[in-house]
Amino acid sequence: MDPLASLRQLIQTHPLIDNHAHNILSRAAASDYTKYPLEQIVSEAQGVALNNATSTLPFHRAAVLLASLYKCSSSDWNQLKAARDQLVQHDYEGLIRQCLEGTHVLLLDDLLTDQDVESFDWHDRFTASRTKRIVRIEALAASVLSAIVREGSVPARFFDMSDFQALWERFSRHFSARISEAITDSAVVGFKSVICYRTGLDVQATDGEDTKPLLQSFARTISAATASTPRVEDKPLNDWLVRQTLNLLKAAKTTPQPNKPLQLHTGLGDNDINLLRSNPAHLQSLISQYPEVDFVLLHSSYPYTREAGYLACVYPNVYLDLGEVFPMVSRDAQESIIRESLEIVPTTHLLWSTDGHFFPETFWLANKQFRDVLEKIFVDYVRIGDFTVEQAKQAAVDILFYNSSRLYDLYEQVNYESTLSGVNSLSRLPQADMLQAFIRSNPDVKYIWMQFVDYTATVRLRMFPILEFAKIARRQRRIGICVAVLWMMQDDSVAGGSTTGQFYMIPDLSSLRRNVGMDSKSATVMTWWKTEGGEPLEECPRTTLQSITNKLQDEFDIKAVCGFEVEVVLLRPTTDPSTGEEDWGAATTNHSWSQMTRETRRMLPLLEEIAETLASIDIHLEQFHAESAPGQFEFILPPDSPVAAVDTLIKARQVITCVAEQHGLRATLHPRPYPFAAGTASHAHISISPPTKEASFLAGVLHHYQSIVAFTLSGDASYDRVKSGIWSGSEWVAWGTQNREAPIRKISAGHFEIKSLDGLANMYLAMSAFLSAGYAGVKQDRPLTAKDCRHDAATLTDVERSALGITTKLPTALCQSLDALASNETLQELLGPNLVKNYIMVKRAESEKLNAMDEKTRRKWLVERY
Repeated sequence: MDPLASLRQLIQTHPLIDNHAHNILSRAAASDYTKYPLEQIVSEAQGVALNNATSTLPFHRAAVLLASLYKCSSSDWNQLKAARDQLVQHDYEGLIRQCLEGTHVLLLDDLLTDQDVESFDWHDRFTASRTKRIVRIEALAASVLSAIVREGSVPARFFDMSDFQALWERFSRHFSARISEAITDSAVVGFKSVICYRTGLDVQATDGEDTKPLLQSFARTISAATASTPRVEDKPLNDWLVRQTLNLLKAAKTTPQPNKPLQLHTGLGDNDINLLRSNPAHLQSLISQYPEVDFVLLHSSYPYTREAGYLACVYPNVYLDLGEVFPMVSRDAQESIIRESLEIVPTTHLLWSTDGHFFPETFWLANKQFRDVLEKIFVDYVRIGDFTVEQAKQAAVDILFYNSSRLYDLYEQVNYESTLSGVNSLSRLPQADMLQAFIRSNPDVKYIWMQFVDYTATVRLRMFPILEFAKIARRQRRIGICVAVLWMMQDDSVAGGSTTGQFYMIPDLSSLRRNVGMDSKSATVMTWWKTEGGEPLEECPRTTLQSITNKLQDEFDIKAVCGFEVEVVLLRPTTDPSTGEEDWGAATTNHSWSQMTRETRRMLPLLEEIAETLASIDIHLEQFHAESAPGQFEFILPPDSPVAAVDTLIKARQVITCVAEQHGLRATLHPRPYPFAAGTASHAHISISPPTKEASFLAGVLHHYQSIVAFTLSGDASYDRVKSGIWSGSEWVAWGTQNREAPIRKISAGHFEIKSLDGLANMYLAMSAFLSAGYAGVKQDRPLTAKDCRHDAATLTDVERSALGITTKLPTALCQSLDALASNETLQELLGPNLVKNYIMVKRAESEKLNAMDEKTRRKWLVERY
C-alpha cells in the first residue's frame, strides 16, 4: 500500500476516544426543534441570533454533509429536517449508531441537563467500551445547595454572616464528600468546571486568613437560590469550588486511584461567557500551583489556541482538547486551529473530543470533519518532510485514541493492526471485509494458517489457500476438528476420551498477521472453538480467557491488561564425536545478565533482526537484552487486552524461533536447560484497573495459587525452577513489592508480575486461571491476610513467615499442583469442569510419558518441541 494511502486510511478509520461529550436527546425530544433548534448543531448562538446561523459557511458545509447522512437529494434545510424526522421516527437508534460509528468509548459530562436526554449508561450500546462519566463540579455544587434550600433553613437576614456559618460548613462538607466519592467511583474518569462561563478563568486563592468574602459569596448564592434551579455564579464561591476539587484530586494522588484530570471550559462558548476572561492564559498561576493534577483545556481554547498551546508545551500537566470547533467554524478556521495547536504542543498532549450533545449528528459532523482536516494537514506535513509517515501515524493514533486512554487511565486497547505499518484494517469490520482489506495490503500472501494451542501448549494449525480461507471467513465453509484434540499429547497419542465428534474452528481476524522470518507466502490467524450449533465450546482456551476477562469487566468494572516477557535460550547443534549423536549446546558461554560480551556482540545482527522482523508486523518490542543463563535473551512485548496479548506472544515466539533457525540456531523455551544456571521463564505482567479491588483480587490469587501453578508451571521440568536464589519466585506462596524472589511481584497499584510461569504453559489457560482466582477473591470480598514480603521467604524463619501470613509452600512437582486443581471446585466452576478434567487427564499422561525417559532424552525431547 502507498505510504500516504495507508496514512489516510488510518486517520479515517482508527477508533477514537471522545474525551468530552454530553447525553443524546431521547427519541421523544429529538425532533422538538422549538425547544432544541437543529441549527445549534453548527452555532453557539441562541435566541434571535441563532436565526443568522443559516447564512454561515459552517452551516452550508454541514448541510451538504447531512444530506449524505440522511440520503437526501437536497441540502435545503427544510427538506433535511423532514428527512431527519423520518429517520428519527423509524430508526432513531440506527441513526445514532451510524453517527457514533468508530467511537470506542465516550466520556460524558452528563450533567449538562437532566431533561429530555437518555441516561448515562444507555449510550453503551453504541460504543465498543463502556461509557465513562465526567463530573461537572458546578452542577454537583448546585445539587448540594438545592438540598439545603429544600429544607427551608436559609436565613431570612443576609446582613448577619454568622447566620450562614453553619450552612457554609455543611455545604463545604457535603460538596467535598461528593467530590471524594466521585474520585473513588470507577465510572468517573475526570471532573469538569464551567467557571469560564460563570466568573472567568482568573481563579483566585480562597484559603487565606480572611474568609469573610467567601462566606459572603456563599450567602449571596444560597439566598438567591431556589430549590429547583440554584445557580453557582459568584466569584469567591466558584473559585473555591475549583480549588477544593484540585486539593482533593491532589490528595488522591497518594492513594492507588486512577488518574482523574480536571477539564476546564476555555474559549468559545455561549453568549453568557466573558470572552476576555475565557483566555486560558489566566490559568497559568493555578496550573503551576497544582503540578500533581492534570488539566485539560477544552474546545481548542478558540480563539486563544496559541495561548493554550503555550501552556500545554511548558507544563507537563496540561493537555489541549481539540473539540467543539468541529463543526462550529469553517474548514479554513479548523485547519488553522489544528496547525496552531501543532506549532509547539507535543502530539502526546493533544486530545480529541466532539463536545457532541443532544443531536447525534453533532458527533458525526465533528468526527468526520476532524478526520478530514487531520488527514489533509498530516499529509501536507509528510510531503514537505516535517513528518515521516510513521511519525504522522503515531501522532494520529495518539490524538485519536491513546492520549486519552493514558491520561484518564482507561487502559483501552484496540485490535487495529498496523497503526504504524498499515498492514491490516479495523478489527470491528465484518470478518470478510477485514480479510479483503488484508488481501489488498498484502497481495503476495497466498496461504492462511488457522492456528490453535492445545492443552500441552503445542501450536497446531491447518493451512488453506487464501481463496478457500475466504469461504471460511464468510461462513461459507466450516473446519471441523476431532474432539480427540482435547486429550492429545505432543506425539499425537491420546490420553483418553472419545474419538467421536468434532468442534469447529472460527477465525478471529483481529489476530491475522503475516508470517515473517521464514520463506513463506502465508499468514497466521488464531481461532475460537465452536460447537455444532455455533455456541462457544467450554474447552476452548481462548474462549475461557475471554470469558473471565468479560466477567471482571461486566460484574466489577475491572479491566485487565496483560504483557509478556519472552525468554529464550539460543542453542547451536552439536554432535558427539564418539557416538555421532546430535544434541544442542549454548550459542554463547561468555555471557551474563544485561552484559555485552565478545560473544554477545556477535549475536547482535540476530537480535536486531528479530526486533525489526517483529516490528514489520506491528509487534514493537519495549526492550530486549541478555539474560543470565548461557545463550539466554529476553524480549519484552507491549501490553494489550488478555486474549490479544497472548495472541501476540504466540506470534512473537514463532518469529523468534524462525529467525533463529535462519541463523542455524534453536530458540528454546525449556524451563531450565542447564541445572547449573538460572532457568527460563515467561513472566507475565497483569494490571487491573481501577486498582481499588486489588487487595481482594490478590487475596484470591494467593488462596488458589497452588492450583494456578498447575497451568503456569505445567510440566515436571517447570518445577526445577521452584528453588530459592535463582530469581524465579522462590518456594513459598507470597507477594512482595518489587520482590523478585516472590511468586507475585507487585510493581505498582493493581500491577503484578507472575514469576511462577514458563514457556511450557498454555498461556490462554495460565492467564485464565490467574484472573479467575482474582475474580473469585473480588466476588467473595476475600481479605488479604498475607503481608508485603520484602525478602526471599525461603530465607526466613517459620516465625517470621507466620508474622507475614506466609503459610503455604509452592508445589514442587506437577502431580502436587494437579492434585490441588482437582480438588479446587471454585476454579473448576470458573474455568469449566470439562476443561479442567481434560487438562488434568492430558497433563498426567504427559508426565508419565516424560518421566519414563532418561534425563538426557527428556531434555532433548523438550528442547525440540518448546
